[in-house]
Amino acid sequence: MHRRSAFVAHLSRRGLLVAANATLALSLTGCGLMDPPQSPAPSRRAVAPTASLAPSSDATDEVPTDRPVPPGAVDLIGAADALADHDSYRVGVVTRGLVPSSAADGRVTMTSTLILGDHPAAAFTLTGVNGFEGVGSGAIQAVVIGDEAWIRSGSGSWRKSPGGAADFDAAFTTLSPTELVGAFESLAPAFVRVASETTHGRSTTHYRVDRTDQAAADAGFTAGAIDVWLARPGGELISIIADGTFDVDGTATPVLLRIDVTHIDDPANRVRPPV
Repeated sequence: MHRRSAFVAHLSRRGLLVAANATLALSLTGCGLMDPPQSPAPSRRAVAPTASLAPSSDATDEVPTDRPVPPGAVDLIGAADALADHDSYRVGVVTRGLVPSSAADGRVTMTSTLILGDHPAAAFTLTGVNGFEGVGSGAIQAVVIGDEAWIRSGSGSWRKSPGGAADFDAAFTTLSPTELVGAFESLAPAFVRVASETTHGRSTTHYRVDRTDQAAADAGFTAGAIDVWLARPGGELISIIADGTFDVDGTATPVLLRIDVTHIDDPANRVRPPV
């Protein structure tokens, strides 16, 4: 019996937030993307999110009714994992410093469409990845359907991955938003509730890190803001914007991370083999 790849198994079990981002493993071997960071926290040059990236917010008087959050604590990893309860969704990621970048501003962007369950599939686009000869900051695209996979770089032709989905198993942990939000896990007690809002068309509760909280000080968070929007009900991650400065070994280190989850269980979420 054919053994399913870890990538496909995770999609089938609905066990990983954005396993689609693992699909770049095949082409990134040897380019340094998977090298561990040189410091305990990634070093980034902060960039304030543009207005077009800001979640839409319509305040209401409602309060969270599901996945209760203890006072002074937000479970970011649990919120990311909660997306596994859905059949499909799309994810956008913007980072600085999490992976080496060839872009002039040091930015790497990722977009994914995930189909979970018994017939897993994923489509993914990434830009700004360092180490691609002749590609520069061009886009890398990948499609995974069951155990088959295809990939192309820049404007090149699609090619089938010899090892199929199994070629993409190695990178999913490092590049998934579940892993990315885990970098802020120590700040969980410092989150305070801001308001009930509508974000990306979903009812959410908006939380923000209180920089005066001792947990923020212990984490070295010295400037900027970290905001997170969790669905109500459900508690899954809908958006996070981390744009601040951390003390890393005595050095003020700007940090930028943006994750947006949209089109949850949208029938339009489809992944087809490349033409």
